[in-house]
Amino acid sequence: MTIRSVEGVPGRRAVGFAVAGVVLHDDDEMTVVASISGSDKAERAGERAGPRGRNIIDSLWNGSYTLGVWDGESVVRIHQRGQCWSIWRFHDGHDWSRAWYGNLEAPWRRTEMGYDTQDWTLDVVADGMPGTDDWEVKLKDEDELDWFVDQGVYTIEQAESIREVGQTLSEAMSSAGLDEERKWSTWAPPRDAQPSSLADGWRHLT
Repeated sequence: MTIRSVEGVPGRRAVGFAVAGVVLHDDDEMTVVASISGSDKAERAGERAGPRGRNIIDSLWNGSYTLGVWDGESVVRIHQRGQCWSIWRFHDGHDWSRAWYGNLEAPWRRTEMGYDTQDWTLDVVADGMPGTDDWEVKLKDEDELDWFVDQGVYTIEQAESIREVGQTLSEAMSSAGLDEERKWSTWAPPRDAQPSSLADGWRHLT
């Protein structure tokens, strides 16, 4: 199974990032996917720019991809159908880390190989235990979103809409209003889970 971020405008859309995973749950309300440490991933190759020098826009992309693996802790992504984000948690094989990650993105769309979305740059990150005094929530990569506006990737209006989604998610996470996503014992990756491979044809859009 492969999750892809499909980027660009109609007529020149392409995969920006892809990662392999295993489906833990999927129905009309929610999809839960785990990418086990060592699973395949792919990202655009070419000159990087922007804040921290890690972004590639169409004009800098050479049309190829760098293949690698998901390193570090395994990640579990929960996406509730129709929402403009997924909630990520990281698992070391024994327990969850304190880190929470709200990835802003287009609602997931099922494909023959997995799910397609579009990453929206801005993220919401949190640390600690929801509902306690050490729970801290903040926005991440606001400067990258501004840079993408300067590069013409987003319009000012699109960026403002993304910021509004970020604010909505930030408020939900700050109030610990993530009831379904908080059932993390249900979504812990199986101890015998193995790294996954990218689906055949992951580069091709239909």
